[in-house]
Amino acid sequence: MNYLLISLFVITCYFAPNAVAQETVEEAEKPEAVERLAVPLQRYISDEFYVPLRETPCRRCIIVHRGIKSGTPIKLLAENDDWALVLTDKGVEGWMEQQHLTSTPIARVQLAKDQARLKKLADRNGQLEQIMSELRQQSKSLRGKLDSTEGSKENLVAELASIKEISSDVIALNEQNQKLVKQNHMLQRENDVLKANFDDLQKDKRNESFLYGGLTVFLGAILVVLIPKLRGRKRFSEWQ
Repeated sequence: MNYLLISLFVITCYFAPNAVAQETVEEAEKPEAVERLAVPLQRYISDEFYVPLRETPCRRCIIVHRGIKSGTPIKLLAENDDWALVLTDKGVEGWMEQQHLTSTPIARVQLAKDQARLKKLADRNGQLEQIMSELRQQSKSLRGKLDSTEGSKENLVAELASIKEISSDVIALNEQNQKLVKQNHMLQRENDVLKANFDDLQKDKRNESFLYGGLTVFLGAILVVLIPKLRGRKRFSEWQ
């Protein structure tokens, strides 16, 4: 019984300092209050491995995520010496060593993006080549049409010259026509004046006829009155 008690005492004395030392180390590794960044920064898990997330910035602290695959984009929330507080796209928050972070995507992710971009460019290049082929065919067709129209170019020039001559003749005829129209208007006015004068003359002749007729009637009446008187006097003179 005494040996059992002594053994328990020895074991307790052996492990107790280690436990106190372990607690002291863990307490020493606990970080102080860390100030977070005002704006989270974009970071990526580097290399080809899985990085665990820990509850506090120490290698012996509790793991909150067993491993984030390299190349995964995460948000940097705060920094503490060689450790970084990050947030995953699934809302998991934890600490990891900053050596596993990089501000640019890893080569594998960048290569995949470049390959996708290259594929898009290749597809676009194929579409452009098809468009260029269609444009070449259209150019050949237009060139053939242009060659066919070159032959009739001289005929068109001759026709254009003829049209210009005809148009010049038409212009001259038009000017002459305008002159004749003006002369016609002037003659029409003179004709109207002559008609008016003729009407006046006819009115004057009618008036003269009336006047002559009146005078004739008046003279006849006078003669009718005078002739008997003249005969009576003649007879009276004969009787004397």
